[in-house]
Amino acid sequence: MKCTYYTLIILATLVSACYNTESQNKLYSAESLLQIKPDSSLAILKTIDTDVLSTKKDLALYALLISAALDKNYIDVASDSLIKIAVDYYSVRDDQQHRMMTYYYHGLIQNNACDYTAAIVSLEKAERDALDLDNHYYAGLILRAKGDVYNKTLNNQACQACLSEAIYHFKYLDNPDYAAYAELGLAISYINSQDFTKAEQHLDSVLAFNNDVLNEYYTIENAIIQINKYKDPEEAVRLFQISSNSLFDFKDYCFYAIALDRIGQRDSADKYFRNAYAMCNSREDSYAVDFLYADILHRRGINNEAYQLTRKAAFIQDSLTRVLLQQSVSNAQRDYYKAESLFQEERAGRLRDRNRLGTATVLLALALLSGLTLSYRKRKEQEIQEQMLKFSLTQSELQHAEQANASLLGSLFSEKFNHLDKLSVDYIHSNSDKERMIALKQFKEEIAALRTNDDLFLSLEKDLDRYCDGVMTKLKDQVPAIKGENRKLISLFFAGLPYSTVQLVMNRVSIESLKTARSRFRKEIKAANAPDEELFLRLLEMKNSRLEQQYK
Repeated sequence: MKCTYYTLIILATLVSACYNTESQNKLYSAESLLQIKPDSSLAILKTIDTDVLSTKKDLALYALLISAALDKNYIDVASDSLIKIAVDYYSVRDDQQHRMMTYYYHGLIQNNACDYTAAIVSLEKAERDALDLDNHYYAGLILRAKGDVYNKTLNNQACQACLSEAIYHFKYLDNPDYAAYAELGLAISYINSQDFTKAEQHLDSVLAFNNDVLNEYYTIENAIIQINKYKDPEEAVRLFQISSNSLFDFKDYCFYAIALDRIGQRDSADKYFRNAYAMCNSREDSYAVDFLYADILHRRGINNEAYQLTRKAAFIQDSLTRVLLQQSVSNAQRDYYKAESLFQEERAGRLRDRNRLGTATVLLALALLSGLTLSYRKRKEQEIQEQMLKFSLTQSELQHAEQANASLLGSLFSEKFNHLDKLSVDYIHSNSDKERMIALKQFKEEIAALRTNDDLFLSLEKDLDRYCDGVMTKLKDQVPAIKGENRKLISLFFAGLPYSTVQLVMNRVSIESLKTARSRFRKEIKAANAPDEELFLRLLEMKNSRLEQQYK
């Protein structure tokens, strides 16, 4: 009897082991097919009985792969209950590849659920791992996803920055379609921000890829430009008519309807607005249609109904504006979320350091939100220019004091932003929310002006060349891969600015992303085998200890 009992136990164990091994083999097969045949990968995953996945590792891999396969088969998921199994597992382990993928797909799901702040936090974590792994494919996907989040929250400037970086990474891939679709997204973002000249430039880039589907999108977006920029509804209708309706989204139907209405075809316009409503996937989508349809009703003199639709649309506009303000100003809140999410990844000592950094960031954010004035900035800049002239040195002297001069340059350039410290006094003495909102508006305008001030960066480059042995000219000749926004960023590093100032000027979400960028520049300089590599690397490591101490 005992012999039979033990035999049954052994047989049950063997059967269980066989089932587990078979399931593991299916997981590995599904992962290998994920990129090349996502439909086959999903089919394999659906045959796995999760009850036989006996280890946390297998369950986490299954949760990650099924989430990824659903996305790659264009099946949107808004619940993160499954992907959280993978998050809980990989967030505390050194498996960077799977951790990066987990945070990326978690961010996509949070975006689908309209949890935009959480989506940005997840995608930031994924981006950090992708850059560390030098994985251009996922870095491009992650930045494209961040651009989509910013687009949904009306943050066009951040959207454009993310898509530009995505294009940079996609150009490393053999498949040009990734960069082409990112170019299309960039063109749409410029249309949304009413910058039709840049939109047309990027649409021309899309056309250069000679892709039939992209050519259809080019025609659709060009039709929208005809309405908004050239006020030519007849041409817009013609372009819409030769486009494939299967590629239309709800906004395309709206603009098609607007063009038809403006040439007197009201019945057709109403028909396409009904199509637009039918394609809406969320309240936000339908409210966007409401807003455009309200303009049509107003033109027709149906003002009461137009007013009611505008009120509905204003509700979602207001909520998205609050999200935009949260993303634009509340860096401290995002750092707090990031510190919380990294709780299981860091040891107790590292966590305490992050909490101190979070507190310092909160204080800095409060200081930046008080009342700054344009007159003070101009006066301060004039004083700085006078100081810079006093430190004009001969070439022979600079060769013996290059590092000291670079540090000096960083100090002088940072003076342009030190006036922001004055904001804390005004903010603390603000007596009402109205005063704070006014200060917030001034702050946003001020920072936007600084970020787009190309003359400021040209002046910095000239000063760097003058004081640091022609470093920017040499960098352009010897490391041509560093250009555009990256050239602006590395000039700030060469000037020895603290991370907190660079983060403010370049509109970076976190200091960690700046550290990652510095590491990437180091690799690109070494890879270029530049004759002046020692000069570049020495200045890249330049840090202004006095200014760093101010922001701690």
